[in-house]
Amino acid sequence: MNRLSLLGAFALVALGPTAHAADGPDAVFDRYVAAVHAGDMAAVRALIAPDVERSDFVGCRPEMSHPDCLAHYIEATVVRPKARLSVLRRQTEGDTVSVTVEVRSPLYTQAGVERIVGRDIVRAQGGLIRAFRFVPDFSDEATAVFFGTLGIGPRAAKPAQPS
Repeated sequence: MNRLSLLGAFALVALGPTAHAADGPDAVFDRYVAAVHAGDMAAVRALIAPDVERSDFVGCRPEMSHPDCLAHYIEATVVRPKARLSVLRRQTEGDTVSVTVEVRSPLYTQAGVERIVGRDIVRAQGGLIRAFRFVPDFSDEATAVFFGTLGIGPRAAKPAQPS
């Protein structure tokens, strides 16, 4: 192998993982966080695949497309309330990244808690979000209290039982 061919092979090896990593789940998640922090819904929408899985967000209406539903969820829960996400832990397997995040927002302060904790689970392929969900950590007191005010989780008010 001549020198030029050898250099070309090294360049392909060096650039291959970098190019792939730019579209991988970690990079997509990092771009998502940057867009949220910038309040840039156009950038958030650009990350959502046309065939993204349907979000189970209660604010989604049946006539909303899957991408519109996920964008609505993200806008309502973190962009509009000006949330700040801090990564506590990150685990990546294949095309899925599971990130434990601490989220602070005036929305939570109004509800009487400083922050919430949970996991963002993002499946990304080709630089786009294919599935996204947030799983609250109900073992965290502040998180349980906040979601309880929304009628979600173990701290949700239980309907009165007839006597």
